[in-house]
Parts: sequence; structure tokens; C-alpha cells
Amino acid sequence: MNTDTIAIIVAILGVGLALWRAIATIRHDVDSRHKDLRQDLAEIRQELRALHSRIDALYQALFSRKDPAA
Repeated sequence: MNTDTIAIIVAILGVGLALWRAIATIRHDVDSRHKDLRQDLAEIRQELRALHSRIDALYQALFSRKDPAA
């Protein structure tokens, strides 16, 4: 085999390995961000439920009283 051919093969393998590692790193980052996002969304949903409960309690306190004139 010619030394130029060997150099080309080694270069192709090196680039392939570098791309594979870069893709694996990006995939790991995306998975990590996705997990963080899901956790943040769960916390927001919980806070919204608490807010809804507070609004409902306030509404009930304001409008569920009997009218003394009735």
C-alpha cells in the first residue's frame, strides 16, 4: 500500500472517531437538558396547582357567603 493511501485511511478513521465522540457528547448534553426541562416543568405544574388552589379558596371565601338580607 502506498503511504498516501495509509495516511488517507488514518485521516478518515480519525475524523470518523472525532465525529462519533462529538455526536455522543451532544447527545448526552441534549439528554441532560431534556431531563432538567422535564423536572422544571413538573415544578411549574406543582406551583400552578398550588396557585389554583389558593385562587379557588379565595373565590370560595368571597362568594360563598350567604346574603344576610335574603
